[in-house]
Amino acid sequence: MRTGLPSPVLAGRDTEFALLADAFADIGASSATVLVGGEAGIGKSRLISEFAAAQQARVLVGGCLELGENGLPFAPFTAVLRAIGPEEIRELSPGGTGELGRLLPSLGTPDRDGDELARARLFEQILAVFQGLAERQPLVLAVEDLHWADRSSRDLLRFLVRSQPAIPGLLLLISYRSDQLDPAARSLLAELARLDWVRRLELARLPKNAVTVQLRGLLGHEPEPGLSERIFRKSEGNPLFVEALLGCAGQPGPSLPQSIRDLLRAPLERLEPRSQEVVRAAAAGGSRVGHRLLAVVTELDDAALSDAVRPAVAANLLIADEDEYAFRHALIREVVYEDLLPGERAMLHTRYGEVLDKDASLVARPEVELARHWYAVRKQHPERALAASWAAASTAGKSLAYAERSLFLSRVLELGADPSAVLEDAIEAAVSAGEGDRAMTLIEAAVEEFAGDPARLARVLRHRGELRYALGLPGDLDDLREAARLIPAGHAERRPALNALAARLMTVPCEDKALVVAEEALRTPGDVRSELVARINLAYLRADLPDLARVLVSAEELDDQRIVLHTLRCQADLLVGAGQYRRAADVARCGLSEAAKAGLSRTSGPAHAGNLAEALIALGDWDEANEILEHALELDPTPSLRAYLLVLRGTIGLARGDRAPAEEAVAYAGEVFTRGTAYAQDLLLLVQLQVELMLAQGKETEAGEAVARALADDSVTSARYLWPVVATGPWPVGELPVDGPVQRAHQLTHFAECSGERDDWARAADAWAELRQPYREARAALRAGDLRRAHALADALGAGGMLAEIERLAKATRTRLDEPVHEQRFGLTPRELEVLRLLADGRTNREIAGELFIAVKTAGAHVSSILGKLGVTGRVQAATAAHRLGLLG
Repeated sequence: MRTGLPSPVLAGRDTEFALLADAFADIGASSATVLVGGEAGIGKSRLISEFAAAQQARVLVGGCLELGENGLPFAPFTAVLRAIGPEEIRELSPGGTGELGRLLPSLGTPDRDGDELARARLFEQILAVFQGLAERQPLVLAVEDLHWADRSSRDLLRFLVRSQPAIPGLLLLISYRSDQLDPAARSLLAELARLDWVRRLELARLPKNAVTVQLRGLLGHEPEPGLSERIFRKSEGNPLFVEALLGCAGQPGPSLPQSIRDLLRAPLERLEPRSQEVVRAAAAGGSRVGHRLLAVVTELDDAALSDAVRPAVAANLLIADEDEYAFRHALIREVVYEDLLPGERAMLHTRYGEVLDKDASLVARPEVELARHWYAVRKQHPERALAASWAAASTAGKSLAYAERSLFLSRVLELGADPSAVLEDAIEAAVSAGEGDRAMTLIEAAVEEFAGDPARLARVLRHRGELRYALGLPGDLDDLREAARLIPAGHAERRPALNALAARLMTVPCEDKALVVAEEALRTPGDVRSELVARINLAYLRADLPDLARVLVSAEELDDQRIVLHTLRCQADLLVGAGQYRRAADVARCGLSEAAKAGLSRTSGPAHAGNLAEALIALGDWDEANEILEHALELDPTPSLRAYLLVLRGTIGLARGDRAPAEEAVAYAGEVFTRGTAYAQDLLLLVQLQVELMLAQGKETEAGEAVARALADDSVTSARYLWPVVATGPWPVGELPVDGPVQRAHQLTHFAECSGERDDWARAADAWAELRQPYREARAALRAGDLRRAHALADALGAGGMLAEIERLAKATRTRLDEPVHEQRFGLTPRELEVLRLLADGRTNREIAGELFIAVKTAGAHVSSILGKLGVTGRVQAATAAHRLGLLG
């Protein structure tokens, strides 16, 4: 880890960097100024530094000093002149440098005492220096921290900016803290911004994905699960606070560094005592507090409260938002709150609790606010704290706020409630919130609590088995088998236990055993929900997409979001395996949407994101796939899911010529998947990435050994995921079944690897083309010697490694890559080709719509478009033309 150093990566500033680059491009025939603003720590200096270092230009930097209005005059320009040096300044000043001696004594003694004429000469001589430098080469002049500038520096800066039309080749960058501007600096900025050659650039806080990138650079590896979320939530995207919060051990530190605390505390200490008291009361109220509530708590009337709050707003401690006050940054509130004395804190929370008990209309979520305040004084008011936490947990459950429900139920247990009445609800909430470690702690307590109650113990063991699997911990199958054993035939809890066992056996894979258990589950009496889950397991084992569609309808009628999500995930997975990538992507997107609606984005979202990414990777939509994966990784998925997502991201990186994501994925997933709890398909995805990485590193022997180990592993029997591994090279393979067009394309690829014949590679390329898998088509076309076809595909994908190889071969064979590649597809889109295949099977528009999960009207529009593009007038003619032209594969 880069302890104490800034991140080597400038995260989340591509747009701002581009704006500076545009301004620099304009100074060839003119000049430009960019005013770079933002709050303290937002990264103004870092952006300017990174930008300046990337330009072919002379860069000079001067900073204003925090000395006040009467501080050191011309401080930034003195620093700049010192950096240029007396000798070069004299070369650039044929008219003399006398006045410059006022700033740099080594340049001589001024002719007379300072007056207005002397000041004008000084400004002109400084202007001449910058003109001379800009004539020699492009010049970037950065003046930092304008908010601290003395009056003389502001006047000189105003003169330089207004004189810029006379200095072509100069880019002037002026930075300032937008939250610390005095009236003079604010007036100057407004004046300069009206000039045509001046642009304003306000740096916003970083989004969560950019904070993750920053942390990755600081740590030198992928942040641990949950770290990005915690630091983003606390830093609110301020890069300086991100670095401060990371701490010296790569985890959030126990407290903020003193320098950061002083920075945040300083504006409060400059306020009058009454304003300080109100800000402290607001800190106890939370990050936002209503005007009416704050008035009652502080016992101030509206006018007095407004008078007390106004200086805090002017000092950028608080933000006035309609009828509420919010802290400008969560860390300001944290520092103010932590500075409260214990007695002050208890008094304020008690006051808030009493006020809200009397008038709950003062806040939007009274149960939650009451629970927070009474919990803060739980030692003094334990009964009130317990009752409020129970009420808040109930409210959170009704609004699908699982993380809040988990928190409040944890507090209910802590405050002395009967564990037997709370534990199962607390486990459910923690699992739904994605809090695996918390859920496991509760489960262990429940195993002991329910030792004498077989039905409740079985439910808890089922939870533990499923959670152990999700967390990559051993013993999951033992728990699921014991849960099923504990429940006798005919008991209502037996079918859920069998469903869980069948689902896990599918992933081992023990498909024969899974089928037996799934069939028993369907025969076992139970409620509608458990029956639908049993049908899902059977339909998935039998690859029965029509029955999954029927289950989906039933689940939607039942309004059971978890079963809907489970069904959608199984559908998408089967569609990917069948090569129906567009349909798979549509279903996976639906799954992501439904997970968000149900408040389950954190727990269910990553799995649907993985299905979507697999489909998009196959289709060559790598940018979108990467975005989906990055977002899913930010959701703090379980270790097994995280490993799966990293493998997919590594696959894209390796295809683009970047080995780092693949190496990271292999290291992380290799550790997680060796615990014996991974999906067989995930193991084979990892093996495939390992083999392709070894081949890219020139380690063919090691790659062959890895393939041989996968083929020799009796626990790995999935032909769907074995074929991609086998097809990476001319590896010896015994009998491996082929089911569907995707496995057939892999078989053709493996045959071509073994034969090395161009015709065999051409057949493989055509098979991948029919499946609309551009990367695999490009690889096969390259081996077939069709360089133009391979280049067109690889270029569109951004497959860097392959492009380099194609261009090398093209140069060696004198092949022109810019000639068009002809493809007889008659302008049909991938979706229209899917519709055409169904149309040729004799499907009606309604049947096509049902198969592709689109509206009947949309299906009709696709059919009309197909008829027009093929130049036919009817469906039969379209089907005939499709067969004749080879459009159906």
